Amino acid sequence: MGQDRTAEQEQHREADGPSEAHPPEADLSARLERLPVGHPSSPCRDDGSRKPPPPDLADYELPLPDEAGSPADSDLSVTDQARTSPDGFWYWKGDKLSSEQSLIADRATAKCFDAEGRDVNGNYGTRGLTPAMRRIEAQLDHGRLVDDTEKFALKDSDRFKEKFAKLIAADPDIDPAELVYRIRDGVRYTFIYEDAYYASGVTEVCESIAAAGYELYERKNAWIDKTKVYQGVNSTWREPSNGILFEVQVHTPSSWHAKQESHPLYEVIESPSSTKQQRAEAARRQREIFSEVPIPPDVADIPLCRKEGW
Repeated sequence: MGQDRTAEQEQHREADGPSEAHPPEADLSARLERLPVGHPSSPCRDDGSRKPPPPDLADYELPLPDEAGSPADSDLSVTDQARTSPDGFWYWKGDKLSSEQSLIADRATAKCFDAEGRDVNGNYGTRGLTPAMRRIEAQLDHGRLVDDTEKFALKDSDRFKEKFAKLIAADPDIDPAELVYRIRDGVRYTFIYEDAYYASGVTEVCESIAAAGYELYERKNAWIDKTKVYQGVNSTWREPSNGILFEVQVHTPSSWHAKQESHPLYEVIESPSSTKQQRAEAARRQREIFSEVPIPPDVADIPLCRKEGW
């Protein structure tokens, strides 16, 4: 009888042991459940209804045409692809995230998916950013969205985690749950205008997006920034219902082509495995490509802006 009681006590101790050490995922999920309704990271919408479970973004995400070398490309070797270890740690190209940080990124990309507008089957209704951008496109006199906008609206999940890892490395004292919302291109769009309509087109696009209820946080004009090789106008906006930031670029056909053509060179410049000579040659070729892009008229009149306190 005493042996039976001792064995039963041992079983209780063994059963109790794991519950005393909750995995980071469980701790994060519990904290998210306690967030007030309306908080950007809350699993509930503003009306109290439950948000749908995060979909598998791998079913929908494709890299932008200029994201050469994305893990979504099938020609990458196994050693070049992102990896997630059994304990949930994420690794790619020298960058890494803990299991909790990786889960934060997964939840952020799920919010991007929800804000972008497609359902779990990949279909669109009237809600979401992509249908809104299509409505804006229909109102424009001369501009258009780039081809295959729906395919490229969502940033590849490993690219998102790569950027998140770099932000954490640059600002290790900031809570990663706050830092993840600095990533502004989890959802992104590009409008194209011919050179003659470009400067007025930037104004037209920005005014149309603002009129649709989105808040402008920043607009950068690389055409007039002598420190930049890249040319174009990039703007950052806030989607009010999900609280995420999204990016809108405006290009001429030539600057868009140059961006696509030069991105593999950017990868060489940023890669830890590149030699000094390789980086210098890539930078030289990158400058050469953008130097051939005609500068559209009146680009100096496109104003910069930045939300106060951001």
